[in-house]
Amino acid sequence: MINRLYNKKISGLGLSIFRIAYTLVLFCEVVQFNYFKHLIFDKIPFIRPAEIDFGIPIKIWMIAIIFVTLGLFTRLATIINYLMTIILLGSINTYEYHMFYAYLGMNFLLMFLPISRNLSLDRLLLKYKYSNTRFQYNPPKKVSVLAYLIPVFVGMGFVYFDSIFYKFTSAYWTVGLGMWYPSSIPFTNYISIPTILDQKYLMLFLGYLTMGFELIFIFTFFRKKWRIPLLLIGLGLHLGILICYPIPWFGLGMCAIYLLMVPVSWWEKLFKSSEKPAKLIFYYDGDCPLCNRTKITIQHFDVAKRIDFKTVQYYAEQNELLKNIPTATLLDDIHSVRNGKVYKGLDTYIQVLNAITYLKPLSWTLRIPGIYHTGRAVYQYIAKNRNTERCTEENCGYTPPVTPPDEDQLKILQNYTLKDLKISLIKTGLYIIILLQVIVSYNSIQKKGGFENTFLGKEMAKTSDAVEKPSKTYLGITHHAVFMDYHFNAYNHIISVVYVDKTGREVWLPIIDKDGTAGNYLKGPTWIKWCFRTADNNINQENLKRGIRDFTAFWAKMNGVGLKNAKFIIKVKKIDTLPNHWEKGFLKRQMEKPWMDVGIVTWLNKKYSIDIKEIERL
Repeated sequence: MINRLYNKKISGLGLSIFRIAYTLVLFCEVVQFNYFKHLIFDKIPFIRPAEIDFGIPIKIWMIAIIFVTLGLFTRLATIINYLMTIILLGSINTYEYHMFYAYLGMNFLLMFLPISRNLSLDRLLLKYKYSNTRFQYNPPKKVSVLAYLIPVFVGMGFVYFDSIFYKFTSAYWTVGLGMWYPSSIPFTNYISIPTILDQKYLMLFLGYLTMGFELIFIFTFFRKKWRIPLLLIGLGLHLGILICYPIPWFGLGMCAIYLLMVPVSWWEKLFKSSEKPAKLIFYYDGDCPLCNRTKITIQHFDVAKRIDFKTVQYYAEQNELLKNIPTATLLDDIHSVRNGKVYKGLDTYIQVLNAITYLKPLSWTLRIPGIYHTGRAVYQYIAKNRNTERCTEENCGYTPPVTPPDEDQLKILQNYTLKDLKISLIKTGLYIIILLQVIVSYNSIQKKGGFENTFLGKEMAKTSDAVEKPSKTYLGITHHAVFMDYHFNAYNHIISVVYVDKTGREVWLPIIDKDGTAGNYLKGPTWIKWCFRTADNNINQENLKRGIRDFTAFWAKMNGVGLKNAKFIIKVKKIDTLPNHWEKGFLKRQMEKPWMDVGIVTWLNKKYSIDIKEIERL
């Protein structure tokens, strides 16, 4: 089966769109990570810094992600991206959250996938390398269908496969409340939807739909007739996560992976060349290698083919607007024709940018007085001072290259090609990854019929624990118990903090808003840190004190509040514990619960003290 799928080649356009979408999400996550780096890594934010300055590694990571997005030096950039993921995410404990595992798995796979076959600068560099004035090289655009299936299998199939073991033992998921249950506590809400939560049968339907979807996904996603229904359901569920919960990069990241399930024909239709006449005719010197490279560059970015390229030598005299211009002038300066008007020099490039829809803003920028005149002066200076000797392949020292061979056909042994080696490595890698997930998922099965008490059962549990640590750190293969009962059982409090300024005015820190929903500070890892590590359903007072210390110190620095003498008040909203049945208006009632002051935080000369009541006893 692997051989057949490897040999099935389809357009790599969808894979490249996934590359761009996924790395943009990852970049946003890392930007947020960079903003909170002192909160995450410092022993006490800005007061007792971390032993290592993580600012430089994070910036290196951001640059690597940009290179992957652009498809420039892609292989090296993906390796750096993966190493930074392990260093900066794989070692984090109290701030880890579910999307970190997806990043580890996806970033590992990116090193091996042909993600730069389309929409990349690497493709443009290959065109430069193997093209000349008589031949333009077009690198392969097609990839194996496995390049689409494997990321979906690892990034989503494994997640759902493991998650379903938890859901089928959940008292809430098994009665259809899996969607309603976690959404009915204020602090899990980014945008609250109480009206929708009050629709009982809709909530039950979505709960059961999620379970059924996760149960069948790994067995059906690769089948053509199942692809569109699974795609629509999966996108709908994760867009709902994006809207409702304070984990936006998880929602968007999973949606990016779902782009791999979009039929390739849809992407090809979207990027299909327009049948309308070209907006611009670009005349270039057909004997000049540098001019040909200019043509190749513009064609690479002109996805809709709105620019028609013609050589001065053969076509200029056929155009009524150009036939009276001396050939030497046409060869020495770039000319173009659009809507019956001739443009030359910088004006031609402005028209080129204007014809390419997504580059229009650059053309508008170049038209701005001052920028335009500066640009034209620079262009004219270069034009006057460049070597005016006619540039040909002979006198420019340009050697026509030999196009690269099909690497799959390269022989390693007499009867063993590189293609055979790739297939063997893919099979071995998949077997190892599947085995690791199965071993890890053994401990995800909650009810084993007494087998867990046998000698073999205990040994398998130990093996599962031993395998999970390295597999989670390096491949993101782990348990996926998301939004389970035990995360929220007995969770009857919401904790927030306000700053009291010199006038006595209370300023709410952007941790928990006044209605109890998550504030701007709580997105992804910081939400997990505050709601499940600092203030858990069973509060550990020491963890609570350290968490409040760190968040107040971080907020103060970021908002210009000195810690020589600062006062914060800790507030608690006591809420009802979640019922074991659907209940109309439950979320709204919790949001309306009153706040009460339960403690004071004081910073004097950057020394932290806290006086707080036992919240569990309130």
